[in-house]
Amino acid sequence: MGFFDKIKKFAGGKNMATVEVTAIGDQPAAAAVIAISDDVVRGAMRTTINQDCVLLQTKYEVILRTQDDQGQWGSTTVASGTDVARRELTPGQVIDQAWRVADVDIEHALRGRGFADMNAVLGNPKVKLLVNCIADVEGSPFDPNAEVEVRLGPSTASPVTIRTTTIERQPAADASFKLTDSILKGTVVVTGRSACVLAATRYEVRLELETPAGHADVLLGQAQTPELKPNPFSASFGGTNISFPLKVDHGAKATQTWMVKDLDLRATLAAHGFGDADAAIADPRVKLVVRCLADLQGWPGAAADRTEVRLTN
Repeated sequence: MGFFDKIKKFAGGKNMATVEVTAIGDQPAAAAVIAISDDVVRGAMRTTINQDCVLLQTKYEVILRTQDDQGQWGSTTVASGTDVARRELTPGQVIDQAWRVADVDIEHALRGRGFADMNAVLGNPKVKLLVNCIADVEGSPFDPNAEVEVRLGPSTASPVTIRTTTIERQPAADASFKLTDSILKGTVVVTGRSACVLAATRYEVRLELETPAGHADVLLGQAQTPELKPNPFSASFGGTNISFPLKVDHGAKATQTWMVKDLDLRATLAAHGFGDADAAIADPRVKLVVRCLADLQGWPGAAADRTEVRLTN
């Protein structure tokens, strides 16, 4: 326990209220698990008032505590949140408060502390993840708080991210596509979050429509790299700097160009009740969407990215 922690433990201001962490996620705090990949942590705290006081705000912290080779412990605040609500309180009152901490990046904090293998972190006695809930009480030199240790769980995120960077030589966020065009081209970047093997990248062009019959997600065309051939043992290896299968390490980036052909937007729109294709361009019920996916060896599902493309005539 550090010097300031010792002071806090014995400071009289602590007695103004008692804080308890009652839940983390949907679990009791004592049994909670936070995955290494979680970017949002939610929970609940309970503040029991012991003396007349003014509660200024409640604060929440996700803290990584690690031990170095010399046996010294160090702490990093991974993320924090605050709810401001001034309240005058009297003894016996109990305040239950739900809380949420966003922009959590446990993996980044671990790597900053010298831990490169996320699997080796699980169960490591030199690594502790804590949640600290604080009641900021006016006039109290040390605010009442409760700190609980939470078990780290394995990452549930894909080992890579895939992002559409350009479409039709335009930045993806500003891309447009002519209603009469039949070929859509673009570029993606695959970035490694942890060591894995990239098996393929896939590309889908879709129309997302709101029709009188309900929502329709219509596939206009698709492509894959490596391209599958009628002979199951034959594949063509395309791309900018990707040769499949590709070993990907943490932080590695690979760029892939793609092309989806034989698109017929007018016919597809007409088949789903949008006979005036030119009017559909400005119709909020019509969205042209590019979905890019990354398939990994030994990983269920796929990393995915979705980009809306503006239609023009």
